[in-house]
Amino acid sequence: MDIFLEDFIYSKNISFFLNDIPFRFIGCNMYELANVNRRTASLMIKDAYDEGFKAIRFWAFEPVSKYKVEEICNLASDYEMKVIPVLADPNGYLQNYKINSDWYKSDYKKSYLNHVSEITSHLKNKNEILLWEMINEPSTKNFEDMFVFSKTVSEQIKASDPNHLISLGTVGGIGDSFGGFFSRFSASNFEKLYSIKTIDAVSLHDYSFSATLLERLDMFNRLKGNPGLSKFTGLINNILEYIPLLLDKFTLNKYKTTMNFPLTIRNVWRAYNKKNLTSAIKLDKPVYIGETGFKKNLGAFRKKILEIELNNYFIEGISGVLLWSFESQGCSNDGHDYGFNLRDEFGSVIKKINSSLQINSSNSL
Repeated sequence: MDIFLEDFIYSKNISFFLNDIPFRFIGCNMYELANVNRRTASLMIKDAYDEGFKAIRFWAFEPVSKYKVEEICNLASDYEMKVIPVLADPNGYLQNYKINSDWYKSDYKKSYLNHVSEITSHLKNKNEILLWEMINEPSTKNFEDMFVFSKTVSEQIKASDPNHLISLGTVGGIGDSFGGFFSRFSASNFEKLYSIKTIDAVSLHDYSFSATLLERLDMFNRLKGNPGLSKFTGLINNILEYIPLLLDKFTLNKYKTTMNFPLTIRNVWRAYNKKNLTSAIKLDKPVYIGETGFKKNLGAFRKKILEIELNNYFIEGISGVLLWSFESQGCSNDGHDYGFNLRDEFGSVIKKINSSLQINSSNSL
């Protein structure tokens, strides 16, 4: 794509670029960033900077105003931080409405499209924005509805803001349903969506490391407000995961790697991530992990696993990774046990890898 303004992220050769240098990064999710006062937002961004993060992903759903997102951009500029505003979410948290399959047919045109146009046109000259995400983790019963929605919205954003990249915000792997439950296993649908010319970057979310059937049921019950069922499935999962966790810890200590157990959700999810990455290469579009995380029950091993898994992403050709969820200043707390805070001391790992990425990018010129 053409470079419209200096210091804007653009894509080339399946990578993000900034001022003619490959831009690879580790960032974090701070989903409540646009829903706190200016002072708290400033402290949250400083915490992210102090931890070594290069980008922040956050919710910019209705009714968040264009002026609030502009305020965040201005605060981020003090630390040369990039941001990824996400413009909607199916679950309705911090948003005026919930989203179902019918919404993708026509209801998104009622207020969402106007919200998108206002924010993107107002902020088209803010180079702190890494890219726009249309919606977090979309899912429909009808693939054609999703395709038309994605094409319509991305074209609208390009019309109002030609300076920034656009992504859909998908989970990828085995996480998205486009046309029924088993469409989660249709890599071809995923590729067709990202073949839309006005979508510039491919989004994946990767929770494969801790994923099991019972862990996914635990997550589902938490989202549906069933704490009793969630507690039960979570307890049984922890019991059944005891031995696999020991094997992970053993291979980590002895071989500096983690296991990829066959016939598990971890294995299948990662296999489909590779299919999505292959599609992105075919389409010449960069891939970023919008969300990834590792459960708190990993304890002291979580930091070691973090370093191995992050390095693996970049070896595979991923351009950027954003951890879920940085619990800073008492905000953006995660109810699914993936959250982390300053006490977890991830900063040493983040700074080490981000520094290495920067050096390698400079040497690639």
